[in-house]
Amino acid sequence: MEKNIYKENFEKIAERFFFIAEQTGQLIFDGDAITGKIEWSGAIEEFTGYTQEEFSNFDLEACKELIHPEEQERVWNALEKSLKTGEKFGQKFRFKRKDGSYIYVEDNSIFLKDENNRIYRGIGLFKNVTENKHTREKLEVSEEQLKMNKEQIVKYLQNFRGIGFQLDKNFDLEFLHGATEEITGYRSEEFLSGKIKLFQLVRPEEKSHFFENRIKLKTTSKSLVEQEYRIRKRDGSIVWLFESIQVVKNINQEKRLYQGFIQDITERKISMETIEQTEKLRKKEIHHRIKNNLQIISSLLDLECDKLLSGTLTHKKVTEAFQESHNRIISMSIIHEELYNSKDMETINFASYLKKLTNDLFNSYKVGNSDISLHLYVDDFFFEMDIAIPLGIIINELVSNSLKYAFPDGMNGEICIKLHQEVNEKNKVSISKIADNDMQNNSCCHRVFSLIVEDNGIGFPDSIDFKNTSSLGLQLVNTLVDQIGGDIELKKVSGTKFEIVFMDYRK
Repeated sequence: MEKNIYKENFEKIAERFFFIAEQTGQLIFDGDAITGKIEWSGAIEEFTGYTQEEFSNFDLEACKELIHPEEQERVWNALEKSLKTGEKFGQKFRFKRKDGSYIYVEDNSIFLKDENNRIYRGIGLFKNVTENKHTREKLEVSEEQLKMNKEQIVKYLQNFRGIGFQLDKNFDLEFLHGATEEITGYRSEEFLSGKIKLFQLVRPEEKSHFFENRIKLKTTSKSLVEQEYRIRKRDGSIVWLFESIQVVKNINQEKRLYQGFIQDITERKISMETIEQTEKLRKKEIHHRIKNNLQIISSLLDLECDKLLSGTLTHKKVTEAFQESHNRIISMSIIHEELYNSKDMETINFASYLKKLTNDLFNSYKVGNSDISLHLYVDDFFFEMDIAIPLGIIINELVSNSLKYAFPDGMNGEICIKLHQEVNEKNKVSISKIADNDMQNNSCCHRVFSLIVEDNGIGFPDSIDFKNTSSLGLQLVNTLVDQIGGDIELKKVSGTKFEIVFMDYRK
């Protein structure tokens, strides 16, 4: 029973941790599908314009009013469908901020079901996908302005790397100028004569959308339509175009014309697709590592439970087990927090991480009336997760042991952590381990580090072999030191001193 309670608590912690780690700094929500109550977190004020207190009052029904009126029906129908079927929800729409302005957002949600297969909860995030507005000339002109000298238009378009055009009420071309041949492969005269029409070049799968936007300008109140589509040039190559068309009427609102411009955005689209693909691969790798780390925590909890159940259960033992497991989870969660705050989201500043970790440990262990001080001597080294996580758990275990056992009966003392890069690597790591790691890593170089965790307490018991002990914490330390290809040595001088030498390979 104790084991089940323990696992249940862990599952709650792990579930929150996973979704927090997964979010990308936008707006996270956790909603009750039955009551409609929603819990919000993330960059609330930056995203919505509301304070956290104000936005906490927005439930499911209130959120409907934040969707642009033109898109409410589409989004709400899709949401109701997902709430019935349990399918993932993904929609893009305009989101109304407190000041009345709109931003484009992407809403991705998943739904959880209970044992009766009923949806009871929805979790997801809003991501701001508002792109920089395309530079365009918004001409609101009268009949007289439409008759402006074409030479002036041509002069304006000479420095414009695109195509400017004007269409009559039937969308027939009246005027065309710019980099027409450069973008399409066809000369302006071929379009103006009617020999070639733009829609003939549009890719078949995008033609219906192309014509729909033309119809919107003619039959709805829309005065501006923007769209992206692909065309096949004369030489057979495919290019992406951005098109902006505006409705122009005379003073009496009688005659309707259309004018706009076209730009080649192929390079931008290719760059965006490359970035998106890279981002997907990067997130996939990070999420894979998060999953592995959660599995590590799960295994540690199983071991802790087995250890508790194999002996006599006492309140003190259970409390200590929970505290130790809590600290291990925190040590990993702080790493992920640092990772998402880092510039490249690949490495973390280990000095910054250690400050947070040790501060949390000292707050966690209230060692009687002891006055125990901590000294950190760590430069700004950056490690990837494969090194940072094992190293973080190792330090967590060694510092925890010092706090629990080194200073009994209110004894005062010091704990010191030093991390530095070895300038002279000779005799610091066994030759066999270096050879093994060199074979496994096709790296051009590596750095050798020395980590020291020491205290001036009562010293490590002579009766205990730290490399062959029943202590789960010390077993973890030895296993993780091997994992990072390092050596560990215990020195019993004026307290307890652990020295670990390891290598960080750069790919």
